[in-house]
Amino acid sequence: LPYPTVPEPTPQARSFLSTLPPPLRVVLKPRRGHAGLRVGLASSEPQARHMVETLLAERVSLDTEAEGGALCQEVLEGEEWVVDTVSRAGEHKCVALWRYGKGEANGAPFVNFYDELRPCAGEGEERLVRYALAVLDTLGWRWGPAHIEVKQTSRGPVLVEVNAGRFNGVDFGLLADVCVGHNAYDVTLDAYFDQAAWAALPALPPRALRGAGRLVKLVASEEGVLRAAALPPAGLESLVRWGPEPSEPGEPVALTVDNNSCAGYAWLLHADEAVVAADCAALHELQAAGRLFDVDSASGAES
Repeated sequence: LPYPTVPEPTPQARSFLSTLPPPLRVVLKPRRGHAGLRVGLASSEPQARHMVETLLAERVSLDTEAEGGALCQEVLEGEEWVVDTVSRAGEHKCVALWRYGKGEANGAPFVNFYDELRPCAGEGEERLVRYALAVLDTLGWRWGPAHIEVKQTSRGPVLVEVNAGRFNGVDFGLLADVCVGHNAYDVTLDAYFDQAAWAALPALPPRALRGAGRLVKLVASEEGVLRAAALPPAGLESLVRWGPEPSEPGEPVALTVDNNSCAGYAWLLHADEAVVAADCAALHELQAAGRLFDVDSASGAES
Protein backbone atom coordinates (compact mmCIF):
# COMPACT_ATOMS: atom_id res chain seq x y z
CA LEU A 1 0.00 0.00 0.00
CA PRO A 2 1.28 3.51 -0.70
CA TYR A 3 2.30 5.72 2.16
CA PRO A 4 -0.06 8.62 2.92
CA THR A 5 1.13 12.02 1.77
CA VAL A 6 1.25 14.99 4.09
CA PRO A 7 0.07 18.46 3.04
CA GLU A 8 2.61 20.35 5.13
CA PRO A 9 6.04 19.65 6.66
CA THR A 10 5.88 18.43 10.23
CA PRO A 11 6.73 20.85 13.05
CA GLN A 12 9.96 18.92 13.61
CA ALA A 13 10.93 19.34 9.95
CA ARG A 14 10.10 23.05 9.97
CA SER A 15 12.10 23.51 13.16
CA PHE A 16 15.07 21.70 11.65
CA LEU A 17 14.95 23.70 8.41
CA SER A 18 14.91 26.93 10.42
CA THR A 19 18.26 26.01 12.00
CA LEU A 20 20.04 25.71 8.65
CA PRO A 21 22.03 28.71 7.41
CA PRO A 22 20.90 30.52 4.24
CA PRO A 23 20.81 29.80 1.39
CA LEU A 24 18.81 26.70 2.23
CA ARG A 25 20.36 23.36 1.28
CA VAL A 26 18.96 20.18 2.79
CA VAL A 27 19.28 16.49 1.96
CA LEU A 28 16.01 14.52 1.72
CA LYS A 29 16.13 10.73 1.77
CA PRO A 30 14.05 7.67 2.71
CA ARG A 31 14.09 6.85 6.41
CA ARG A 32 15.49 3.39 5.65
CA GLY A 33 16.53 3.50 2.03
CA HIS A 34 19.17 1.74 -0.03
CA ALA A 35 21.45 2.26 -3.05
CA GLY A 36 20.98 6.03 -2.99
CA LEU A 37 17.38 5.71 -4.20
CA ARG A 38 15.39 8.96 -3.93
CA VAL A 39 18.18 10.84 -2.16
CA GLY A 40 17.83 14.45 -3.21
CA LEU A 41 19.03 17.96 -2.49
CA ALA A 42 16.48 20.72 -1.88
CA SER A 43 17.19 24.45 -1.98
CA SER A 44 13.77 25.73 -0.86
CA GLU A 45 10.97 24.66 1.45
CA PRO A 46 8.49 24.03 -1.42
CA GLN A 47 11.07 21.85 -3.15
CA ALA A 48 11.72 19.98 0.10
CA ARG A 49 7.99 19.47 0.58
CA HIS A 50 7.64 18.05 -2.94
CA MET A 51 10.52 15.64 -2.31
CA VAL A 52 8.99 14.50 0.97
CA GLU A 53 5.65 13.82 -0.71
CA THR A 54 7.44 11.78 -3.39
CA LEU A 55 9.26 9.78 -0.72
CA LEU A 56 6.07 9.09 1.19
CA ALA A 57 4.28 7.94 -1.95
CA GLU A 58 6.68 5.08 -2.73
CA ARG A 59 8.31 2.26 -0.83
CA VAL A 60 12.05 2.39 -1.44
CA SER A 61 13.22 0.70 1.76
CA LEU A 62 14.74 -2.74 1.97
CA ASP A 63 12.77 -3.19 5.17
CA THR A 64 9.18 -3.77 4.07
CA GLU A 65 7.99 -3.63 7.66
CA ALA A 66 9.31 -0.13 8.24
CA GLU A 67 6.87 2.70 8.75
CA GLY A 68 6.81 5.37 6.12
CA GLY A 69 8.91 8.43 6.65
CA ALA A 70 11.38 10.87 5.19
CA LEU A 71 14.63 12.03 6.70
CA CYS A 72 15.97 15.59 6.54
CA GLN A 73 19.72 16.00 6.91
CA GLU A 74 22.06 18.95 6.83
CA VAL A 75 24.41 19.14 3.86
CA LEU A 76 27.80 18.12 5.20
CA GLU A 77 30.88 19.52 3.49
CA GLY A 78 33.91 17.25 3.34
CA GLU A 79 35.03 13.85 2.15
CA GLU A 80 32.70 10.91 2.64
CA TRP A 81 34.21 7.80 4.19
CA VAL A 82 32.94 4.34 4.99
CA VAL A 83 33.95 2.28 7.99
CA ASP A 84 33.17 -1.39 7.45
CA THR A 85 33.07 -3.29 10.74
CA VAL A 86 32.35 -6.69 12.22
CA SER A 87 31.32 -7.19 15.84
CA ARG A 88 31.52 -10.16 18.18
CA ALA A 89 29.78 -9.94 21.57
CA GLY A 90 30.12 -6.16 21.55
CA GLU A 91 33.77 -6.12 20.47
CA HIS A 92 34.07 -4.16 17.23
CA LYS A 93 36.79 -4.40 14.60
CA CYS A 94 37.20 -2.22 11.54
CA VAL A 95 37.87 -4.54 8.61
CA ALA A 96 38.08 -1.92 5.85
CA LEU A 97 38.21 1.83 5.42
CA TRP A 98 36.90 3.34 2.20
CA ARG A 99 36.81 6.84 0.75
CA TYR A 100 33.98 7.67 -1.63
CA GLY A 101 34.34 9.72 -4.78
CA LYS A 102 30.97 11.41 -5.35
CA GLY A 103 29.63 14.21 -7.49
CA GLU A 104 26.89 15.45 -9.79
CA ALA A 105 25.89 13.45 -12.86
CA ASN A 106 22.82 13.44 -15.08
CA GLY A 107 21.09 16.00 -12.87
CA ALA A 108 21.54 13.92 -9.70
CA PRO A 109 23.56 15.53 -6.88
CA PHE A 110 25.15 12.51 -5.19
CA VAL A 111 26.28 9.97 -7.78
CA ASN A 112 28.97 7.60 -6.50
CA PHE A 113 31.89 7.42 -8.93
CA TYR A 114 34.21 5.10 -7.00
CA ASP A 115 35.00 3.45 -3.67
CA GLU A 116 38.69 3.68 -2.74
CA LEU A 117 40.32 1.49 -0.10
CA ARG A 118 42.40 3.56 2.31
CA PRO A 119 44.90 2.70 5.05
CA CYS A 120 44.40 3.74 8.64
CA ALA A 121 47.46 5.90 8.16
CA GLY A 122 47.25 8.56 10.82
CA GLU A 123 45.37 10.42 13.51
CA GLY A 124 42.60 11.58 11.18
CA GLU A 125 41.74 8.07 10.02
CA GLU A 126 41.98 6.62 13.52
CA ARG A 127 39.67 9.32 14.86
CA LEU A 128 37.15 8.55 12.14
CA VAL A 129 37.22 4.82 12.91
CA ARG A 130 36.95 5.35 16.68
CA TYR A 131 33.97 7.63 16.08
CA ALA A 132 32.24 4.93 14.02
CA LEU A 133 32.90 2.27 16.66
CA ALA A 134 31.49 4.58 19.33
CA VAL A 135 28.32 4.90 17.23
CA LEU A 136 27.95 1.11 17.33
CA ASP A 137 28.31 1.18 21.11
CA THR A 138 25.67 3.89 21.35
CA LEU A 139 23.29 1.78 19.27
CA GLY A 140 23.99 -1.30 21.36
CA TRP A 141 25.20 -3.23 18.31
CA ARG A 142 26.88 -6.47 19.37
CA TRP A 143 27.05 -9.02 16.55
CA GLY A 144 27.72 -9.07 12.84
CA PRO A 145 28.69 -6.65 10.07
CA ALA A 146 27.96 -2.95 9.74
CA HIS A 147 28.55 -0.46 6.95
CA ILE A 148 28.91 3.03 8.45
CA GLU A 149 29.00 6.19 6.33
CA VAL A 150 30.72 9.20 7.87
CA LYS A 151 31.63 12.65 6.58
CA GLN A 152 35.04 14.03 7.55
CA THR A 153 34.11 17.68 8.16
CA SER A 154 35.92 20.73 9.51
CA ARG A 155 34.36 19.99 12.91
CA GLY A 156 35.41 16.34 12.82
CA PRO A 157 33.63 13.13 11.84
CA VAL A 158 29.84 13.41 11.44
CA LEU A 159 27.57 10.41 10.96
CA VAL A 160 25.62 10.07 7.71
CA GLU A 161 24.06 6.65 8.30
CA VAL A 162 24.58 3.21 9.82
CA ASN A 163 23.72 0.09 7.83
CA ALA A 164 23.77 -2.32 10.75
CA GLY A 165 23.65 -6.00 9.91
CA ARG A 166 24.59 -5.32 6.30
CA PHE A 167 27.73 -5.55 4.24
CA ASN A 168 28.97 -3.00 1.76
CA GLY A 169 26.53 -3.49 -1.10
CA VAL A 170 29.17 -4.04 -3.79
CA ASP A 171 31.56 -6.87 -4.72
CA PHE A 172 34.45 -5.77 -2.51
CA GLY A 173 36.02 -9.14 -1.66
CA LEU A 174 38.84 -9.15 -4.21
CA LEU A 175 39.99 -5.60 -3.44
CA ALA A 176 39.85 -6.15 0.32
CA ASP A 177 41.72 -9.47 0.18
CA VAL A 178 44.53 -8.05 -1.95
CA CYS A 179 44.91 -4.64 -0.30
CA VAL A 180 43.98 -5.33 3.33
CA GLY A 181 44.51 -9.07 3.71
CA HIS A 182 40.97 -10.06 4.70
CA ASN A 183 37.36 -9.25 3.89
CA ALA A 184 34.19 -8.65 5.87
CA TYR A 185 32.51 -11.86 4.69
CA ASP A 186 35.23 -14.13 6.08
CA VAL A 187 35.67 -12.05 9.23
CA THR A 188 31.94 -12.31 9.97
CA LEU A 189 32.18 -16.10 9.79
CA ASP A 190 35.18 -15.96 12.14
CA ALA A 191 33.22 -13.76 14.56
CA TYR A 192 30.55 -16.43 14.90
CA PHE A 193 32.52 -19.66 14.48
CA ASP A 194 36.28 -19.17 15.01
CA GLN A 195 37.23 -17.35 18.19
CA ALA A 196 40.98 -17.86 17.65
CA ALA A 197 40.87 -16.32 14.17
CA TRP A 198 38.81 -13.43 15.52
CA ALA A 199 41.28 -12.82 18.36
CA ALA A 200 44.18 -12.72 15.88
CA LEU A 201 42.53 -10.05 13.73
CA PRO A 202 43.74 -6.47 14.35
CA ALA A 203 41.16 -3.95 15.50
CA LEU A 204 42.07 -1.43 12.80
CA PRO A 205 43.11 -1.61 9.14
CA PRO A 206 46.86 -1.48 8.45
CA ARG A 207 48.78 1.78 8.34
CA ALA A 208 49.95 0.85 4.85
CA LEU A 209 47.93 -1.22 2.39
CA ARG A 210 49.45 -4.04 0.34
CA GLY A 211 48.39 -2.27 -2.83
CA ALA A 212 46.01 0.37 -4.17
CA GLY A 213 42.45 -0.54 -5.07
CA ARG A 214 39.34 1.23 -6.31
CA LEU A 215 35.95 -0.05 -7.33
CA VAL A 216 34.80 2.29 -10.09
CA LYS A 217 31.04 2.58 -10.49
CA LEU A 218 30.33 3.08 -14.17
CA VAL A 219 28.10 6.01 -15.09
CA ALA A 220 25.92 5.96 -18.20
CA SER A 221 25.45 9.52 -19.46
CA GLU A 222 23.11 8.57 -22.32
CA GLU A 223 19.96 6.46 -22.29
CA GLY A 224 18.74 4.26 -25.09
CA VAL A 225 19.80 0.89 -26.48
CA LEU A 226 23.34 -0.47 -26.52
CA ARG A 227 24.62 -0.66 -30.11
CA ALA A 228 27.85 -2.58 -29.50
CA ALA A 229 29.37 -4.71 -26.76
CA ALA A 230 30.70 -2.62 -23.88
CA LEU A 231 34.37 -3.59 -24.04
CA PRO A 232 36.96 -2.39 -21.51
CA PRO A 233 38.85 0.71 -22.62
CA ALA A 234 42.42 0.10 -23.78
CA GLY A 235 45.43 1.26 -21.82
CA LEU A 236 44.13 0.83 -18.26
CA GLU A 237 47.11 -0.76 -16.53
CA SER A 238 45.33 -1.38 -13.23
CA LEU A 239 42.10 -2.87 -14.62
CA VAL A 240 41.73 -6.44 -13.33
CA ARG A 241 38.00 -7.01 -13.82
CA TRP A 242 35.40 -5.41 -16.09
CA GLY A 243 31.70 -5.75 -15.40
CA PRO A 244 29.50 -3.38 -17.42
CA GLU A 245 25.73 -3.55 -17.03
CA PRO A 246 24.46 -3.55 -19.76
CA SER A 247 27.11 -5.39 -21.77
CA GLU A 248 25.52 -6.84 -24.93
CA PRO A 249 24.03 -5.13 -28.01
CA GLY A 250 20.29 -4.56 -27.77
CA GLU A 251 20.21 -4.18 -24.00
CA PRO A 252 18.61 -1.02 -22.59
CA VAL A 253 20.82 1.67 -21.08
CA ALA A 254 19.43 3.92 -18.33
CA LEU A 255 20.93 7.16 -17.07
CA THR A 256 22.94 6.65 -13.89
CA VAL A 257 21.53 8.74 -11.05
CA ASP A 258 22.22 6.49 -8.02
CA ASN A 259 23.79 3.15 -7.10
CA ASN A 260 20.67 1.33 -8.20
CA SER A 261 21.11 2.62 -11.77
CA CYS A 262 24.88 2.14 -11.79
CA ALA A 263 25.98 0.93 -15.25
CA GLY A 264 28.39 -1.68 -13.91
CA TYR A 265 31.78 -1.80 -12.27
CA ALA A 266 35.50 -1.72 -12.99
CA TRP A 267 37.93 -3.19 -10.47
CA LEU A 268 41.28 -1.40 -10.36
CA LEU A 269 44.31 -2.89 -8.55
CA HIS A 270 47.98 -1.92 -8.72
CA ALA A 271 51.04 -1.57 -6.51
CA ASP A 272 51.26 2.11 -7.46
CA GLU A 273 48.44 4.32 -6.19
CA ALA A 274 49.17 6.88 -8.92
CA VAL A 275 48.44 4.31 -11.64
CA VAL A 276 45.07 3.49 -10.09
CA ALA A 277 44.21 7.19 -9.74
CA ALA A 278 45.13 7.87 -13.38
CA ASP A 279 43.06 4.94 -14.68
CA CYS A 280 40.11 6.03 -12.54
CA ALA A 281 40.38 9.56 -13.96
CA ALA A 282 40.52 8.17 -17.51
CA LEU A 283 37.34 6.17 -16.95
CA HIS A 284 35.60 9.20 -15.47
CA GLU A 285 36.55 11.30 -18.51
CA LEU A 286 35.15 8.67 -20.89
CA GLN A 287 31.92 8.49 -18.91
CA ALA A 288 31.45 12.25 -18.71
CA ALA A 289 31.95 12.52 -22.48
CA GLY A 290 29.49 9.72 -23.19
CA ARG A 291 32.16 7.54 -24.80
CA LEU A 292 32.05 4.56 -22.44
CA PHE A 293 28.91 3.06 -24.00
CA ASP A 294 27.86 3.11 -27.66
CA VAL A 295 24.20 4.02 -27.23
CA ASP A 296 21.42 4.47 -29.76
CA SER A 297 19.56 7.24 -27.95
CA ALA A 298 16.88 7.45 -30.66
CA SER A 299 15.81 3.86 -29.95
CA GLY A 300 15.50 4.68 -26.28
CA ALA A 301 13.31 7.69 -27.04
CA GLU A 302 11.03 5.62 -29.28
CA SER A 303 10.58 2.88 -26.67
